[in-house]
Amino acid sequence: MKKNSCLFVLFFIVRVLIAQPTNPLLADSLKKEFLKAKHDTLKVLILEKLSGYYISVNTTLALRYGRQGWTLADRIRYDKGKILCAITTGHIMASTSDYAEALSKLVEAIHLCEKNRMNNELVSVYFNLSLLYSNQKQFPEALDYLSKAKKIQDKYHFFGIPNSLNLTSGYVYKDMGKNDSALIFFQRAYKYAIKNNLTTQFPDITFYIGNSFWKMQQKDSALKYFHQSLSYKASYNKGRVFYGLASIFKSTNQVDSSIFYAKKALNHSHEYKYLVTAINSAQLLSEQYENKNDIKEALKYYKISSLDKDSLSNQEKARQLERLSHEEKKREVINRKRELSRQLAFENQIKIYSLIGILLGLGIFAFILYRNNKIKQRANALLHTQKEEIGLQREKAEKALTELKATQNQLVQAEKMASLGELTAGIAHEIQNPLNFVNNFSEMSVELAQELNEEVEKEVIDKDLVKEILSDLTQNQQKINHHGKRASSIVKGMLEHSRTSTGIKELTDINALADEYLRLSYHGLRAKDKNGSTPRFNADFKTNFDENLPKVEVIPQDFGRVLLNLINNAFYAVQQKNKLNLEGYKPLVNIETHLEEDEIVIKIQDNGSGMPDSVKAKIFQPFFTTKPTGEGTGLGLSLAYDIITKAHGGTLEVESKEGEGSEFTIKLFLL
Repeated sequence: MKKNSCLFVLFFIVRVLIAQPTNPLLADSLKKEFLKAKHDTLKVLILEKLSGYYISVNTTLALRYGRQGWTLADRIRYDKGKILCAITTGHIMASTSDYAEALSKLVEAIHLCEKNRMNNELVSVYFNLSLLYSNQKQFPEALDYLSKAKKIQDKYHFFGIPNSLNLTSGYVYKDMGKNDSALIFFQRAYKYAIKNNLTTQFPDITFYIGNSFWKMQQKDSALKYFHQSLSYKASYNKGRVFYGLASIFKSTNQVDSSIFYAKKALNHSHEYKYLVTAINSAQLLSEQYENKNDIKEALKYYKISSLDKDSLSNQEKARQLERLSHEEKKREVINRKRELSRQLAFENQIKIYSLIGILLGLGIFAFILYRNNKIKQRANALLHTQKEEIGLQREKAEKALTELKATQNQLVQAEKMASLGELTAGIAHEIQNPLNFVNNFSEMSVELAQELNEEVEKEVIDKDLVKEILSDLTQNQQKINHHGKRASSIVKGMLEHSRTSTGIKELTDINALADEYLRLSYHGLRAKDKNGSTPRFNADFKTNFDENLPKVEVIPQDFGRVLLNLINNAFYAVQQKNKLNLEGYKPLVNIETHLEEDEIVIKIQDNGSGMPDSVKAKIFQPFFTTKPTGEGTGLGLSLAYDIITKAHGGTLEVESKEGEGSEFTIKLFLL
């Protein structure tokens, strides 16, 4: 519910400025006024109003109108219009993935507010920035902008702003996990709303108070304020309140009540298109019906949750396409300006040559032509300076992009080196066995050669003995050759793992690849676990390979990295659980392969500590890790997911129960 909650808080801020209800007729009226508008400044204000209207209706349209307003205001140098568009669209970007664009526009809005002494709008900009940094877990910056907003409010005493300040402060402290502090600010907001008769804010504020109590495990108080929020007729989003009630009843094992409110939350969220709340409600219903052994209903709501997730993903894709379209239009405008500049330069040259010809033919007009030429030269110099400044800014942007790409490449290489380090210890143990065989058989061959030499020196040669020695020598050389090839294959595998991927797919035996990396991972973990005070780590591992599994085209180096990462994580999970010394616990990692219609399925299972749903939802995100600081980069599973889904067109999924273990499933499609 985090993105929805952030959007609700920011909606208060924008609503203070636009002060209008979400009436569908209003949007149509604004669009008609836009078509009639003759002045660009009026068009900017209408676009900003349209953006504000669609905040709670369609964020993609809201961003589109806001960006159009910003672009038009920038073109006509209308500072107030840029500020209002930045406030209206900045918070939507803060709650999506457009953080960079939001930060850029809001920072520019600060300078414009200070330049034009628009202190009321400056406070709203500070609120947006505070919530933007709070979403990114950069709490010192978030609190700093809150402090700046409070200083301005203390000086000018704007009406309505104190409530936005209290709500924003409460939300930031909620993000910080300080629910007691958050509750204080939400209660202040409630008192202010009562004092100033801000009745439309009662449903939302009482929800935040109830939610804070719920986070603090004060269920009775939470229930009280949730029910109070529902009692108001003009509730902004009842779905989240119903979901809060369902969660409380779930925690008290009141299954029927939990299901009742979860269904109301789902229906209301679908009606008003609050997909995050709808997803959470459907998941809760699926879990509750599963607990009641009603598999049919559990599956029904699981499918609803999946469909809503797809819809949420489609919304995000639509916003990304909208952003790309906006950026493409900006590039087109820049290109048109460059073309106009080139045409202007060409036309100026023609004019200069014409003036020179006229100057030679008409000396009487020499002074006039000279003066005009100077004026045009100054204009060209100014244009050239502007072009140089644009080029400098472009170079800076390209340099920043290059540095970002280099940093990303370094992080990816660091993850590869980390996996290579895990592999090296296992290879060192695995390669020791064939080397021991090579050494032993070579020593035996030397002794047999000496015996053969002694027999040859005798006057009477025992041919049977000579044949026996030669036979033993032949067998020894064959075994030396066999184990030498084995060591060579292990070294080759290590080199292939460390080599940069060619991106070329090859027919590969998945069973052999999985078996190889399973043993190397296990021996690598044992080699690292050298604590003299405790026994070395031991775990059981099993394989259940489908012997009829066909070879499949994969990129061996990349696919091997995926298997190694998943197997390492499985052994790490059972190792951590084993340290708890649970009675009867035996660490086990199992790898299974089988053919399922036109798919090859690979399952890596462990009986480790598992993970909660909150962790499982973020497990494939870049830089997210559950390991202690210094033990993981947070890139392993993210890279593995990209390799399987993007490079191989497959799927990578995880199922886990906290305290019981995890199962990662890879599916590769056969052509």
